[in-house]
Amino acid sequence: MLDQAPTRAGASQGEAVRDAITLARHVDSLGYTRFWVAEHHAMGGVASSAPEVLIGHVASATAHLRVGSGGVLLPNHRPLHVAEQFRTLAALHRIDLGIGRSEGATDEATVLAFMRPGDTEHGAGYDGQLDELLAFGGVRPLPPDHPLASVRAVPTDVPLPPVFLLGSTPNSAATAARKGLGYGFAAYTNPEAAAGALRLYREQFVPAHPGDRPYAILGLKVVVGEDDAHAQALALPWHLTLVQHRAGNPSPLMTVEAALAHRWSTAEREAEARVDQRADVVGGAEHVRGRIGALVDESQADEIIATTNTYDPAERRASYDRLAAAVGLTPAGMGRPSPPGLRAHLAEPQATPG
Repeated sequence: MLDQAPTRAGASQGEAVRDAITLARHVDSLGYTRFWVAEHHAMGGVASSAPEVLIGHVASATAHLRVGSGGVLLPNHRPLHVAEQFRTLAALHRIDLGIGRSEGATDEATVLAFMRPGDTEHGAGYDGQLDELLAFGGVRPLPPDHPLASVRAVPTDVPLPPVFLLGSTPNSAATAARKGLGYGFAAYTNPEAAAGALRLYREQFVPAHPGDRPYAILGLKVVVGEDDAHAQALALPWHLTLVQHRAGNPSPLMTVEAALAHRWSTAEREAEARVDQRADVVGGAEHVRGRIGALVDESQADEIIATTNTYDPAERRASYDRLAAAVGLTPAGMGRPSPPGLRAHLAEPQATPG
């Protein structure tokens, strides 16, 4: 699962961050295999801005989950710093390193505050940053004549965690394939491209090390209710928050009752047309099981990562309970297997899944 630390009306952003620990402990017992933490900035509906900090706390509070970033937005950071943070985390816990290529903010002042290096969001500069990160982490060396070829992240004797490139376009899929990395596709951002991007990733995958193979994760927005109508009601505040963000009025989650009574502005109605819900999975257990199965068949994803944001933290935990039951997860302590693609990593740490 991917946690965004959703904020809610009447509660602080600090509470939203602390809710992540409670949620992680809860899903740790249900058979979920990963708990990833997002990086966003200046967004009223979410408070997850420093995944590298929260990851350590979540990993310390859980016993079975692999904890990681979904993802660290590399253009906002220096590659050496990211490599050292995650080698340090890997020395202590079960860690994944998900890397994103956007700034995670639509506010120009926030982007400026990061003092991002030039040409990093989608251009050659980003590829250079990624190459440096992998080299500093001991995955792929830089050319011998590169001025940073001798740099290594500390602790040098700890492998960089499995690296996943995250994205929502065929370009990101091609980059992940070219560099032999795991890949996570955000279907809720660009649902039409999901199946094609994952197919391109598998077809173009170049192993970084002998035995590596492509490993694709499909990211979905999921809300599971007691029935379809209950799920739609639970999901409405989240939908409204996304619409308000698109309309330039970022707001925390409101209660279901407030969302049902909300009088939509013209700007919100216009913004709603730009919120694509075709890959959303919202319904009762039977609907959700069938919808996820269809999306897996279509995309051939190796794994689903679910994001669930509801106003009530208890309802969010209950949605994950229902999802676990719907897809047949095995509770922790009952001999659940490692996810495909990670068995080799768990037996002998290496830099990429496979």
